[in-house]
Amino acid sequence: MSSKPATASPNDFFYNLDQKKQHIIALLILFLIPLFLFTATTIGGKELQRHDITQWRASAESIFEYRETYGEEPLWSTNMFGGMPSFVVSTKNTVPHFVDVESLFKSIYPAFQFWVLLSGIYMLLVLMDFRTLSAVFGSLLFGLTTYIPIIITAGHNSKFRALAYITWVIAAYWLITRKDKKLSGLLLFSVAFTAELSANHPQITYYFFYLLFFIWIYDSWVAYKENRLKDWGVVTAILAVGVVIGIFGHAPRFLPLQEYTAFSIRGGSAIMETTGLGSDYAFAWSQGIKETFTLIVPEFMGGASPEYWGGKSFTSGPHYLGALALPFLLIGLFRKKSPYMWIFFSTGVLAILFAWGGNFRILNEFAFDYIPLFDKFRAPETWLILTAFCFSIVAVYGFDWLGDWISQKKKADLKPLYVPLGLTVVILAFLFIQVNSMNYTRPGEVENIANQIAQQNQVSPENPQVKQRAESYVQTEMVPERKDKAKSDLLRLTIFLIIGGAVIYLVYNATLSLGWGMLILVLLTAFDMINVGKRYIPDNVIVAGNVDAVQTIESQRRDFDTFIEDHIAEDSSYPYRVLPLLDNPFSNAIPSYFYPTIGGYNGAKLSIIQDVIDQNGPLFKSQYGLNPNLLSLLNVKYLTYQPGLNIPGFEAVFQGEGRTVYENQNVLPKAYFVDSVITVQDPKEAYNFLNPGEIDFAKTAVVETSESLSSKEDTTSSVEVSNYTGPEISMNINRAEPGFLVLSEIYYPAGWIAELNGEEIPIYKTNYLLRGMEIPAGEHELELRFEPQSYHLGIILAWISLVVQLLLATLLTFIWFKNRKESGA
Repeated sequence: MSSKPATASPNDFFYNLDQKKQHIIALLILFLIPLFLFTATTIGGKELQRHDITQWRASAESIFEYRETYGEEPLWSTNMFGGMPSFVVSTKNTVPHFVDVESLFKSIYPAFQFWVLLSGIYMLLVLMDFRTLSAVFGSLLFGLTTYIPIIITAGHNSKFRALAYITWVIAAYWLITRKDKKLSGLLLFSVAFTAELSANHPQITYYFFYLLFFIWIYDSWVAYKENRLKDWGVVTAILAVGVVIGIFGHAPRFLPLQEYTAFSIRGGSAIMETTGLGSDYAFAWSQGIKETFTLIVPEFMGGASPEYWGGKSFTSGPHYLGALALPFLLIGLFRKKSPYMWIFFSTGVLAILFAWGGNFRILNEFAFDYIPLFDKFRAPETWLILTAFCFSIVAVYGFDWLGDWISQKKKADLKPLYVPLGLTVVILAFLFIQVNSMNYTRPGEVENIANQIAQQNQVSPENPQVKQRAESYVQTEMVPERKDKAKSDLLRLTIFLIIGGAVIYLVYNATLSLGWGMLILVLLTAFDMINVGKRYIPDNVIVAGNVDAVQTIESQRRDFDTFIEDHIAEDSSYPYRVLPLLDNPFSNAIPSYFYPTIGGYNGAKLSIIQDVIDQNGPLFKSQYGLNPNLLSLLNVKYLTYQPGLNIPGFEAVFQGEGRTVYENQNVLPKAYFVDSVITVQDPKEAYNFLNPGEIDFAKTAVVETSESLSSKEDTTSSVEVSNYTGPEISMNINRAEPGFLVLSEIYYPAGWIAELNGEEIPIYKTNYLLRGMEIPAGEHELELRFEPQSYHLGIILAWISLVVQLLLATLLTFIWFKNRKESGA
């Protein structure tokens, strides 16, 4: 295809421009889009106060403190879940890369990331030989899908960055495989892939590599049919080299994270005997089958919570793809003959089926059990972002076909549009029927409201009057509003389709030039998508430009937070830990900013800690609702809750703001010796000892090993923690008898080193989730350091990647100057 129709009319201002000017206008449109969608933050001097960014900053506090104190990366975080590798939370780039440019545009976030995203799609579509305005149309469809502003305002920076850079990865694939630009394609592919991995959202990368894999399979088949396997082998080798260079570029984080996965909840649980996430957990936030219509009617299910009434527990909004995506997608499917279009369409449909998750178990249970890595990710609705991308490309095929058809038509004949536009009308009619026939109530909604009414009036929820009142409330107060929202958006869709149809007709009968008509459709799409996208940017996330995450967290400080902060390391060389029961402790990182906790906020925590803090885990198995012996073992000195908590050994020590701080009078020290050791080889057996009443942790340790270990009582022994930073721990030890030392630090085998008087000794998995070491009699200095070799190897590989990319860039620059010189330019 050409950027300029063969029969462009003399008054067609756009398509009579040369290609360079067309690209400038197109890129200018894409450049301005973020300024309209996020005006307040891009040019208004405001900032986004995002929940996940606030949570991330709180969770990373011990990492920031270590950097400020020691001027290097800690690699181990101490303030969440009893401790975990810091590269799961935050790790600075120690090797420079293109992505570092992002920091220069922090003050206009998210403009730069939008420019990367939109220009990446645009380049891909241009490389696919679509018209300039067709490429702009497709860029807007995907770049402005409502999921983008939703994840931006939620603070899912890594997901947004991954979506931005993956477009360049796909564009680079096209450059390598379709154009005679192998070296420049390799450079772009490797740089883009490093940037994609550096976004640190493997879920997005995994989803989009389905698309690349399907395209590569088809390209391989074509090469086989055309007897070009040797040449295609070279191309595939270039792609493989690009992948390797890209992985090398992100190796300082990629390698440790790959190592970490096996020990995280993504790697499964020894207790549940799984190798990935549990299916029920993974299928949370499955897209409802009927809810899929929100791709074209955004508030078909109410939009965002609390108005949302679909099957998910809550949502921040739909994956809206735009009103004009529907007719042009159908035009593409019915009128364009392209195998690649069908690859995009089929991948988009497959992504919808995967997005249904638990609502389409016959496919998704199979995929969960047998497709590699499928069980590592949760929230199936996220698959719809791949659908949005693929369907946008299919719609571009339709948009571009329309331009070809109009510019090349020989006679006035609208028949080619009858089927796709007729089917659009049929779908519209079907939606009108649905809107007027749905019941607009959530599953279990009436029962929940009945329970609330019963609680308020101290009667049984089974009372017929209570049920009737609850049903009446839903039908009179909630259903009409939901129905009105669905009808309003359906009417909106109809209006946009009518306007779009009118523009097509005016171009067809030459009232409008093709350039003007396509530009109007592009601007109509931009207006549609920006207008809907702004719905899901809450006013309360826009704050003054001088308000950062730390200020937001500090504004939530309470008097008892300060009390704990002041006393957490009192009379010790290390801080004790806290269980902040007041604050939804296992999905909230804010308390972890003020003091170390056994809770926090992270979607990939260590599986051993998840097994213990799970609602059915040993932490909550007690007649008191909490297991005080396990809290003591975990070095938990303080617990925050409401007044009146009655747990043996916990005494109220501070009362403030209607809340109480309880101190654990029996908390075990950071490091101590036990009198005896029980050795087991089955993790389940060790886990069962954590239940209340099984053993006295102060006297006995349970060690997972096949070795023979023992410990003797020694009343003269002593352990003094002389240095504690988290990634470094030093202890002075004195024993008259050989013994076994229990260290109340989370066990993680990939990187921890223990040295006794300078000689390395083994670290044993103790009491299911802690560390333990055999100590001989005598005076000793014990040092533990976190030094994962995967991280240090990664730094070497990242430098190799950077050097190779710089050499490629230098070579390409040399070739360019040489060609210019030879051509006399």
